[in-house]
Amino acid sequence: MSNASEISQNNSEPLPLHELLSRLLKSEKTSHRHPLPIMGTMQDLNDALEQRPLLDFINASFRGIGQVGFANNPISGLLITLAIFIQSPWTAFMLVVGVVTATWTGFLMNLDRPSVRNGVFGLNGALVGLALGTFSPWGNGTGNWFWVLAAIAGAALSTVLMEYLGNWMATRLGLPSMAVPFQIVTYSFLIIAIYVPQPFFEFGPPPPFPPAESLDGMSILSSLITGIGQIFFSDNLVSAVLIIIALALCSPMGALVGSLGSAIGMLVAIIVGIDRDMVYAGLLGYNSALTAISIGGIFYAPNRKSILFACGGAFGAAVVEWLLNLAIAPLGLPILAVSFHLGTYACFLILRRSISSLVPVAPFAVACPEEHRFRYLTAREAISAFRSQLHSAMQGEHHKIFFEQAPLEIKNDLRYIFDAIDQDSSGSLSLEELRYHLQQAGNAMSEEELSFLFSSMDADNSGEIDFSEFGELMLRHRRLMSRLDEFATYFIPIDQDGNGVLEPEEMNVVLASVNEPPFSDEELTFLRERIGGKELTWERFLELLLVI
Repeated sequence: MSNASEISQNNSEPLPLHELLSRLLKSEKTSHRHPLPIMGTMQDLNDALEQRPLLDFINASFRGIGQVGFANNPISGLLITLAIFIQSPWTAFMLVVGVVTATWTGFLMNLDRPSVRNGVFGLNGALVGLALGTFSPWGNGTGNWFWVLAAIAGAALSTVLMEYLGNWMATRLGLPSMAVPFQIVTYSFLIIAIYVPQPFFEFGPPPPFPPAESLDGMSILSSLITGIGQIFFSDNLVSAVLIIIALALCSPMGALVGSLGSAIGMLVAIIVGIDRDMVYAGLLGYNSALTAISIGGIFYAPNRKSILFACGGAFGAAVVEWLLNLAIAPLGLPILAVSFHLGTYACFLILRRSISSLVPVAPFAVACPEEHRFRYLTAREAISAFRSQLHSAMQGEHHKIFFEQAPLEIKNDLRYIFDAIDQDSSGSLSLEELRYHLQQAGNAMSEEELSFLFSSMDADNSGEIDFSEFGELMLRHRRLMSRLDEFATYFIPIDQDGNGVLEPEEMNVVLASVNEPPFSDEELTFLRERIGGKELTWERFLELLLVI
């Protein structure tokens, strides 16, 4: 099971139930919608710009800037660029140089086009540009074209590393590379610039932090905000506020979780007694903020369990940053995002081995926390309803909940379809009437498919389909198909061996993920009997969702 669009079976095989039902009643597609069209990941804009190369490139570049903070939104990227410009026009220029170079390199290398267009390859180049734009004024950098050339070379190299190192990490370790290429490039540059004698790149001491007068509420709030701003190397309060607005524009939930992570990092800094000036500059907040966002909304759907682990990861990242600062600071090197990666990877490994019921987001479906949350709620609702229907079926009961709760307008629409099929106006449908209707509609089926469809509707095995039986199955179908993509996407990581079969152990994982108890032996026996002792494939599971 690789994608929702790949669920349908080969044309030579009988069509599954949900596709047969689609020939009778179209479903109304629904998906998560944000309050404003410029919120979320704006994939409609991606579709509109695909055939307009220049605008598409600009769109991809701004997305790459936003992706530094897990915000795949070009408006977010534009606002972040403005925020950096307010703090330092030179750094903003270097940011643009980095992201443009990395994105252009991705297109030239003919890398995965959707990934390039969504800023995945631009984010490391953006970070390289930000880092060099921030560090260069410490020495001979501002306005120095050698630093610009270094940013161009480093950003291009980051794209190459993102492709090859990223693929290796994904296939061998099962981990996303995130900003690892940026760290490799930037640390290599800094070590050469600082320790290798050369006339091009000079470094001096970093500028002093503004003195922190006292531990008061406004200072703490200010440090929490700048903790988010430091994701983009910004300690300017106005710039940091604009950055938070930009992140919230893509994902309010992500900005909120990131703020929680920043607060945890600041709390750890105060507890361990880190210099108060560094605390107020937000230097102990940004790694924790990134860790919280990644675990509590990007790579796992936001829920109580993932948010709890996001807080734990943020705490661990802050502690690691404190320890790293003791070891690395004497060398004159910054921490960058090392503690974020260590904290996030540690969470991945712990969750993978100890709490498999916290289902990860399928790699191709990584978007924003709100979309992941929508998939999670969709799966929870469908599985909860399935469990309730299963218990009723085991007791010989067949409730028509969807039909009974349907508004009169929907029932009238169903009645119109039902009466059109009921040629003799008997109030029930026969196999012949169903066959005739499908033939007239140009949707002829094989006898096997037709019998399967008829028996699925005939819940009481009376040999005829009454209006309530017809309506219940149609409404179940419409409900399922309206969210099939979200439901299927949630299930993809469950099939860990990729064999297309949902083993009982795998099904118990998804049950646990939505707070349902595991299948009992009686339930498993009943399900095996319903599918004739066959393996529980994705298609058969959808069939059970419809007919039980």
